[in-house]
Amino acid sequence: MYLLSRLLMLITVVAFTATLGCERVSHADDGHDHGSASHGDHADAHGHEDEGPDPISVTLFTDKVQLFMEYPHLVKGEPAKFLAHLTVMETGEPIRSGSLHFKLTDASGATQKVVVGAPKRDGLFVPEWTFDTASTYTLELLLVSPQADDRIVVGELVVHSTHREAVHAAESSAVQEPPNLIPFLFEQQWKIGMLYEKAARRTLVHRLPIPGQIVAPQGASAVVSPPVAGRLLPPLNGGLPSVGDHVEAGQILAMVEPPLPVTDVTQLIANRAWLHTLEMELAQRELEIDTKWMEVDRSLIQSAARLEFAQRAMKREKHLNEKGIGTEQRYDKAQQDLRLAEAEHEGAKALKLSYERARQHLAQLRSKATVAETEKVATNPSLQMPLRAPIAGEIVSVHHIQGEHLDAHQELVRIVNTEHVWVEASISEFDLSELLDHPGATMELASYPGRSFDILGSAGGRLVNIGTVIEPETRTVSVVFELPNPDGLFRVGMFADVYLQTRVATEAVAIPENAVLMDNGRPICFVLIDGETFQRRELELGVRDNGFFEVKAGVVIDERVVTKGAYLIKLAALSPESFGHGHAH
Repeated sequence: MYLLSRLLMLITVVAFTATLGCERVSHADDGHDHGSASHGDHADAHGHEDEGPDPISVTLFTDKVQLFMEYPHLVKGEPAKFLAHLTVMETGEPIRSGSLHFKLTDASGATQKVVVGAPKRDGLFVPEWTFDTASTYTLELLLVSPQADDRIVVGELVVHSTHREAVHAAESSAVQEPPNLIPFLFEQQWKIGMLYEKAARRTLVHRLPIPGQIVAPQGASAVVSPPVAGRLLPPLNGGLPSVGDHVEAGQILAMVEPPLPVTDVTQLIANRAWLHTLEMELAQRELEIDTKWMEVDRSLIQSAARLEFAQRAMKREKHLNEKGIGTEQRYDKAQQDLRLAEAEHEGAKALKLSYERARQHLAQLRSKATVAETEKVATNPSLQMPLRAPIAGEIVSVHHIQGEHLDAHQELVRIVNTEHVWVEASISEFDLSELLDHPGATMELASYPGRSFDILGSAGGRLVNIGTVIEPETRTVSVVFELPNPDGLFRVGMFADVYLQTRVATEAVAIPENAVLMDNGRPICFVLIDGETFQRRELELGVRDNGFFEVKAGVVIDERVVTKGAYLIKLAALSPESFGHGHAH
């Protein structure tokens, strides 16, 4: 059975044969067959020829290289040839140059070394060794190559005293081969750059794909239109808005001049004349008040001077009276003058305050008249109505030009605020049973191929609403998320592929999805048994997420599955009748 596993398979498919170039390779210089790796002829005690046990094979992986090594059961004093196949893990290429150092250490700690200066051919190093002592050794390899430098600990090698002891040890350690084995030699693996990956534990999330679209949030899109028909005019402080302009809420975008009947025009002219008369009267009153204010201010200054004089006179009479050289009549006269001066000054202050209030009131009236003039409420024999922006945002469309007649409620401009956007997706009513209360979601956009946006994670979004009404035509329910959009990455109207989280497989056995093939409607993969032998496994799959499948049955942790070249192994398994002889080294 082992000999069969070493045979070279020639696929009848022409393309496969051309790709692999599967030809029998023989080398008469060393005479070692890769399928048997025999010691040579051995005669037993009865003189019968003994073919010898199958060779020992070792398959090891490091982060950089894969080692597949075959060697015979070792017997003291008999030469042994080691076939060491080395493959670059990252690319699946053979080691084409460099040296391989073999270091053997026995139980006493003594070491022996053999250096193979170059591969015999791509990927194959063939050192030969004769052991003088039966013992257990530890083998360590050191690869020095431009492709990879690495250290590989192979483990124990047992050297037996006699050939019979080696045969007995081989028979004792023999195990039954598993079924469905498929040979696939390294020469073919290297041609296609075969790659493997270990089954590992991962947390996988099942996501339900549903269609979606980027839309403006509620209240973030507005249309500006006139409430009445009329002629379109620009605002006083500039021209009409253009596409791409940013506007603020309340900003005047345009004016609409509605047509007026003759009676309304006559009334408007009369109102304007009356308003002009009022303005003239206001100006006259303002002039009178300014004149009075100046007089009152002068009177206030005079009363302040008289008050100061009366205060000094009163102080002087009081001082004389205290020294007994003044008269009561002069003292009473000074008191009377002081009270009159104080009363006069207080009256002047009150009058000035009254006029100041009147001036402030006139200033307010004048300000209102100025605003009316600015907005052109009564500057023309017509009424102009301002059109204001209801929200802040960007002008995305303008439909009319200056001087054009607009009908009532006809769209003038459209404003959109995209600081935040909504992702509005639609889930079929038949999938509602899988929907979680607060589902996570990712999103992919055709505009950004290869990128995935985690809506509730790194994208910083939130769930807005899950609809409660089935759309009668599409039989779907809307699921709405909100996303911040500070860089303008998301544009209103973009189509999106939304993936809703429905269930989670925690610490699941996972393999890459490119390791899974379909065979007669069932998923399968190919597991590496040793360097050139693979096994077909039927799989029970679970959650698929981000390039990986959950494997419920068929593969266990740390088994290596083929991720590149699995289809060619499948072809090899389908054509066992085309197997050829194993290649020779």
